[in-house]
Amino acid sequence: MKKKLLSKLLVCTLALQSAFASTVSMPANTKKASAALTGKSPFTSSTYTHNDNFSGYNIYHGIDVSKYNNNNGTIDWNKVKKAGVDFVIVRVGYRGYGKSGTLCTDPFYKTNIEGALAAGIKVGVYYFTEALTTAEAKEEAKFCIDKIKDYDITLPVAIDYEYPTDGSKPVGRMYDAKLSKSAATANVKAFCAAVKDAGYTPLVYANKSDFSSLIDGASIGKSYKVWLANYTTKTTYANKYEYWQYTSSGKVNGITGKVDCNFWYTKSKLDDTSSTPAPAATNTPKPTASPTVKPTAKPTAKPTVKPTVKPTAKPTAKPTAKATAKPTAKPAGTKMTAPKNFRAVSGTKAITLKWTKSSNAAGYQIFRKNFYDGSYKNVKIISNVNTTTYKDTKVTNGHEYYYKIRSINKTASDTTYSNYASLTASASKSRAGITQAKHKLLKKPSAQSDAFRTLPKNSIVEYLGKTVYKNNTTFIHVNYYIKGKKNSVYLPADAKLKYYKGGTAKQAAKLYNNLSSLTKPKVKIPKGSYLAVLKTQKAGKVKFYKVRYSDTKKSYVGYVNAKYVK
Repeated sequence: MKKKLLSKLLVCTLALQSAFASTVSMPANTKKASAALTGKSPFTSSTYTHNDNFSGYNIYHGIDVSKYNNNNGTIDWNKVKKAGVDFVIVRVGYRGYGKSGTLCTDPFYKTNIEGALAAGIKVGVYYFTEALTTAEAKEEAKFCIDKIKDYDITLPVAIDYEYPTDGSKPVGRMYDAKLSKSAATANVKAFCAAVKDAGYTPLVYANKSDFSSLIDGASIGKSYKVWLANYTTKTTYANKYEYWQYTSSGKVNGITGKVDCNFWYTKSKLDDTSSTPAPAATNTPKPTASPTVKPTAKPTAKPTVKPTVKPTAKPTAKPTAKATAKPTAKPAGTKMTAPKNFRAVSGTKAITLKWTKSSNAAGYQIFRKNFYDGSYKNVKIISNVNTTTYKDTKVTNGHEYYYKIRSINKTASDTTYSNYASLTASASKSRAGITQAKHKLLKKPSAQSDAFRTLPKNSIVEYLGKTVYKNNTTFIHVNYYIKGKKNSVYLPADAKLKYYKGGTAKQAAKLYNNLSSLTKPKVKIPKGSYLAVLKTQKAGKVKFYKVRYSDTKKSYVGYVNAKYVK
């Protein structure tokens, strides 16, 4: 997290600035070598060694940004995406470090969140803390969440714990208060608990030194996700972490100046709504380098170099570590799982969600998002673990909705949660659409999206519903099938389609030109192909469907035995 040099004249009014950068993507050049994973960052010239406990994990690249990145020039988020950035953590705000401790927003947080989401980049956020009490920490969390509630924030909400500096020494409310390690840790956990209670995933950012001198990193890592700042090519941090900010001097196309860069370690795919907690790092690879080894590209304002900020903390004075905020923190052998086989049955007046009963859970919590660029809100808590359906009747015909569900378990002193399962469903019946003109299929619901392919007239798509933004911008969500494989893509709202009943070829089937001659098929339809069923007709006692079938080059109309279509 970059630190900004602050004028002593402004100490009472300015707020700490910290470029909080975290994005992730699977580096193509990551490899297993000498009991450790190594890989080159696309944003620096350095090769990094990852702890061997992350073997088998996805390693994604990310950045974190604040107004200082915008002050250097407008961020081109489409270029950032193409440069290899998979996720970004955006600063939402900060508490002033003067005596009044005013809660402030980053002037570019909306621009950055909206730009990143529009470019298809996953977004998390962070808030720079100067909280002196648990009440103030909760106040910061609420302030942050109120600012992001209308956005699709699928990555964690982080608290940034560090001291600002005036260039020669630490400054700020927290530094002046000389908080004990136990008090500071309690504040961090209070922020995280408030974030979790609001339905978001908490994350704690600090540098390697501060995780031992200012706050209890080991205790925090048992309950919450950790974002480690350590500007080196091989961290020796021994406690649990999931994100690693490895430099503040990265170069990313689309952003002027230096950028904070991060690795994210997760077993989840990038499109999952939440990441899998990372294992504790044990540093089993033999460290050939001293813990103080740092890359030459490391700027002078390094989080790890803060010898002046170590308080007279009481290492043993640790607060009671509640496991309430770690969704998957269950004892070995009793792990609570997310609901499996999560699916939807759609109708024009209701969407019914179904799933399989979860192990070691007491109930379920369901969230819904109404718009593509909206935010999830809690719609139902089910206290009976044997209830495995939920009927949502507050829907609009044709509108697409986004759901996620997690298992919950409560005790007298504790509430735990599983990871999420998620799906998208429309309040409409799936049906076949035949294009009435040439149309461009879009990879994403955006006018600026790359094209998937151009469809000729009379091509077949499976209509799923209408993808709607908060400003009512609308796209048609469809599946387009190629050799039995369906591709989720989009059409403009004004695309001309003629709708019919849809069907899928259960196995390879022959398409006949007419029912009077069933010996010479016109074409063979591959298994899994999607068809528009135009009408039903019989040849003797055998039921046939008149269908339209299209491959990537041509469109055909003919008859197929109904038993081969589902």
